[in-house]
Amino acid sequence: MDHPSEDDDSLDVRLARSFVQEARILLEFVFRVKEAKGEVNAFEFKKIQTIIVKYQEQGQLLEPHLEGIISPLMETLQNRVVEAGNVMDVDLSVVKKLCSIVHTLMTVCGYKTVVKFFPHQACDLEVTVSLLERCHQEVTVSSILKEESTGDWETKCTLLLWLSILVLIPFDMASVDTALADCSDSSSGSNIPPLVKRIIKICKEYLQSPGPVREMSGVLLSRLLTRPDMRAALTDFVEWSSEALSRTEDEAIKIFLVPGVVGVLAAIFKVGGRDMLLDTTVPVWQDASQLATSSAANRSPLLRKLLIKLMQRVSLMHLPPRIAAWRYTQNSRSLAQNLASPILQVENSIESDKDLKYVQPHGENEIPEEEELDVPEIIEEVIEQLLTGLRDKDTVVRWSAAKGVGLVTGRLTLTLADEVVGSVLELFRPTEGDGAWHGGCLALAELARRGLLLPARLSAVVPVIIKALHYDVRKGPHSVGSHVRDAAAYVSWAFARAYSSALMRDHFKQLAPALLTIACYDREVNCRRAAAAAFQEGVGRQGDFEHGIDIVNAADYFSLGTRSHAFCAVAVYIAQFEDYRLSLIDEILNVKISHWEKSLRELAAEALSLLVKYDPPYFESHVLETLVPWTLSGDLCQRHGATLGIAEVIRALHDCSFRLTTEKERRVAGIVPAIEKARLYRGKGGEIMRAAVSRLIECTAILGVPIPPKIQKVLHDSIDENLKHPNGDIQFCAVAALKAFIKGYLLSESAPTIARTTSKYLQILKRDANPAAQRGAALALGALPYYLLEPVWKDAVDVLCAAMRLKGNPADDDAETRVNAVRGLTSVSETLCYAEIKHVWKPLDICATPLRVVRDQVMKVFFDALEDYAIDNRGDVGSWVREVAMEGIERCTYLLCGIRDPSIQTSVNMKEPTNGCENLSNGVLLSEAMGLQVVGGLAKQAVEKIDRVRDVAGRTLQRLLFNSEIPTACIPHKEELKEIFSDDFTLNWAAPAISFPRLVQLLKFPRYRSFVLSGLVIAIGGLADSLGKVSGSALVDFLNGLDQSKTEGRSEQDFSTNLEWLAVELGRVLVSYAGNDRGAIPTLKTIDILFGRGIFSASKIAVDLLSLIRQELRGCKDVAKLLAVISILSHFASLEGLVRSQSVEQLLNFLFHRYPKVRKVCAEQLYLLLLQMGEQLVGDSAEAALEVIGETCWDGPIDGITADRDQLYGLFHVEPPPRQLLLPSKSRNARQLLASTLKDENESYSALVDAAGY
Repeated sequence: MDHPSEDDDSLDVRLARSFVQEARILLEFVFRVKEAKGEVNAFEFKKIQTIIVKYQEQGQLLEPHLEGIISPLMETLQNRVVEAGNVMDVDLSVVKKLCSIVHTLMTVCGYKTVVKFFPHQACDLEVTVSLLERCHQEVTVSSILKEESTGDWETKCTLLLWLSILVLIPFDMASVDTALADCSDSSSGSNIPPLVKRIIKICKEYLQSPGPVREMSGVLLSRLLTRPDMRAALTDFVEWSSEALSRTEDEAIKIFLVPGVVGVLAAIFKVGGRDMLLDTTVPVWQDASQLATSSAANRSPLLRKLLIKLMQRVSLMHLPPRIAAWRYTQNSRSLAQNLASPILQVENSIESDKDLKYVQPHGENEIPEEEELDVPEIIEEVIEQLLTGLRDKDTVVRWSAAKGVGLVTGRLTLTLADEVVGSVLELFRPTEGDGAWHGGCLALAELARRGLLLPARLSAVVPVIIKALHYDVRKGPHSVGSHVRDAAAYVSWAFARAYSSALMRDHFKQLAPALLTIACYDREVNCRRAAAAAFQEGVGRQGDFEHGIDIVNAADYFSLGTRSHAFCAVAVYIAQFEDYRLSLIDEILNVKISHWEKSLRELAAEALSLLVKYDPPYFESHVLETLVPWTLSGDLCQRHGATLGIAEVIRALHDCSFRLTTEKERRVAGIVPAIEKARLYRGKGGEIMRAAVSRLIECTAILGVPIPPKIQKVLHDSIDENLKHPNGDIQFCAVAALKAFIKGYLLSESAPTIARTTSKYLQILKRDANPAAQRGAALALGALPYYLLEPVWKDAVDVLCAAMRLKGNPADDDAETRVNAVRGLTSVSETLCYAEIKHVWKPLDICATPLRVVRDQVMKVFFDALEDYAIDNRGDVGSWVREVAMEGIERCTYLLCGIRDPSIQTSVNMKEPTNGCENLSNGVLLSEAMGLQVVGGLAKQAVEKIDRVRDVAGRTLQRLLFNSEIPTACIPHKEELKEIFSDDFTLNWAAPAISFPRLVQLLKFPRYRSFVLSGLVIAIGGLADSLGKVSGSALVDFLNGLDQSKTEGRSEQDFSTNLEWLAVELGRVLVSYAGNDRGAIPTLKTIDILFGRGIFSASKIAVDLLSLIRQELRGCKDVAKLLAVISILSHFASLEGLVRSQSVEQLLNFLFHRYPKVRKVCAEQLYLLLLQMGEQLVGDSAEAALEVIGETCWDGPIDGITADRDQLYGLFHVEPPPRQLLLPSKSRNARQLLASTLKDENESYSALVDAAGY
């Protein structure tokens, strides 16, 4: 493909270079519209609008193409109007379609950008006004729904915007008004041309509209009324606006009219000249000041914002436009100055010092005398309103007020401007709210950007900004202040741009640590990024910062996006520089460690520990000294944060090989007893403190702090209490604490120690009726070391295995206990087996070793756990057990394959036992049969319906298959399985579209078929339609494309088109799920799907399945299962042979079923069968059978269908069964008794329920 040359400026080349993917589509559309004169299908216009809306966030990408899009469209619009001759003859449908595209571009790119490409010939003015009037009249008589659906308001917005540029023609408006030329006496009457009156009349009506036409009307009026020849029209409009704002009419109309009028006035004072508008300021100011105190302004943030704009622009009319001679300006704003030679930097520094003296507000007569400025009283009132606006509760109002402060201050004298700055600084008093602080920051930023905040004020402003950077006020369960911190970072950014490096050098040394503190440790991501941007601006503009470039590279936009990364990575990197280290530590210690959010306190404690390595003595002497008293604070947040902080700090000190002083160790050891003595476990926050105390005990034990036996007992009792807590997080923290506590303090194998730990937890797990205590005991057993397990290790294994089994009573079955029992059994097995591998095992019976117990008992229990499908009001809680069981199977598989923990070193000096049994510590105990169970069990879970379980199973299988230390012989077809599963560990096994096409390939191997199908039917026939479609399609696609030659160990006949092996396996699955509707119903639905897709077509398969289905139907009362069977029988009836007659007979029996829904669905299936193959089923009686089935109400009372059912038996040539076999489960005597006592079957609620089939 030839690339366009740089000199080629054709439109095609420019479009090819753009970033608009659909540029050529847009160009072709515009060409078709122009050629067809707008007569293009409305669908194409909608399609183009959809393309344009895609660029809503990146509208600037469309700007290079606007001329090529807008100009032809507007030209087409002009031609349509000219060709029509009369505006009333213009086809408005074409006009609306063209304007809809233009308005969409206005929405994406902004009207100020789009209007540049509108035609602006004077001849179009009257025509456009007439066209707007016609559109306005049509909308007036039509419904609101029609206006929204036909694009009327888009047309009006476009025409109003077009008029806003047409009224700027450089001619007197009277010269282009044909109505004046037709008048015989043009000098009589009003001075306002009729054309202008028509425009103003329409715009006045649009000002009370709630839509975008109000804004466009304001734009049009502001440009029209500020023309030099429109003084009379301006005066009339100001009078009208005063009346509109003061009159009391319909409140609904006033809500929209008042903001519209104020917005127009604000736009007029923005565009108009001072000489023209000065006379109108007094009435406008009076109306605005009265409206600012009204209830309407209190309710509407939009109205308050517009009033602030109007007031500040009115005040500017009273101040002559000038550039203040006293404002601060830099010699150069170029970044190249920071890279200049040292000599030039010194010269610039000297010049900056001169500037500093020059702008001192109270210097020694060095300020040039300014001309006297007569400031009207209205200016003071406006400034007061602006300062009030800085305190407003809405951000848009505060932002507008801040801009107004900057504009007005720029026209004041130095003394008055300094008073304004002082008033702004008063907003930062402690008694002010967060709105005042935010507004003050915005105002300071505006003043700094405009050079109105003199350097002499920086010494007072910078400390205020540092306070604002840390502004965070607690309000109930949350805090406010993120907007203040964000605005304070904006002020810092403005300072870096506005002032020279010589002025900001000392001040930025104060700001830089505060900015980096917020960049690393702020809760909100926007504040972190804003502070980092301000620091980056300071480094770039100011230049001479220690390690500035390194910090900017580390604390960039993306690295600060994640809170944990900012706390634990970016901050740690910055803390290596001493200039910023103390500020980071103090921020965590004084603010974040006591934050109201629990997760942030935990993260702060972790971040604090990561800084210990830079200055351990400081943490030992200052940080711990500060935190220890806080552990008994009355503030829960401070108490919890201090406890966590101490735990993490002493752990980090231990990692740094720093030893605490004896006094510090004593104080740390006494924290937990003091907390218990103060009863801080009780009441609000008790749960939070329990987890923190457990972490403190864990870190204390790891550190090896000397603790007296009495306190050891207190700590152990505290751990045991936390183990019994129902909160799972507290139990996990307690288990971690127990493991470290035993390692640190319970080193003996004495009987009392075993009684306090192993025996105690076994008794709780056996006999305690508290489920929470059982959960904790199961986890505690898994945390015990070998020497405490060894005396009763077999009892521990047996008790944990028993705890994993379902008891059959839902009230006694606790899912969390079973989950923790699996975890505990896995850990116990690893502990015991690693001890055997290290040859430190000392059992009495050498043949009963842990490895054999794991192989013969533990793995069997884990396989049983994979069948845990218990359900309670929380859903499938058995899935939790299955997940941890898969993890346990994986870890025990590694044990049986002889894979050792890398941290364990086998002793070669110990003599290996030889007592008649082979030593299996170095052998492989995983047989091929067990390997088949491992892979098969995991494969079954990998094809079931829960995404989370599938993901765990898929990843577990991947790790097992690609672990090179597991012998290939232990897993059948391991190499083939590795090709199926792939070594890409980023695969999302939870996604059905990824997992099922891979996993169904396991059906190639006969050994895995029963496992895979038993799980696959649950996904295919389950309640989730989307999952069923994906999994069913994967199975059907696999069966259709099955390569017989690659199937191991089977002949070609086995894989012929009838797929007998699949029917046999499905039959086995159906038998395994006998009596279990959770599996039986999905299996039946799967069989139905396979017959419907044409996978099964042989009668032999149907005969075998039919016998199994009949067994499943015995005593069945589940309607869903019965309906699935009916659907299968309808497929069987289409086959030839004995299965057809048996299926038809069973369907006829269903016509007399006690459930009306079953009878109705069965009749519908029979009707469809007769339509498809009536002659094959009943011969010439097909029409009669169809008539009987179609005219009978099968979901009505059962006594009324007996004759019809008997007639069908005769038509189908089927011998009817004995009548007592067809009756519902209730006896005939009971039914006769019910009929004799009730006149109407619906008089009894039970009869109604019975008839409904429930």
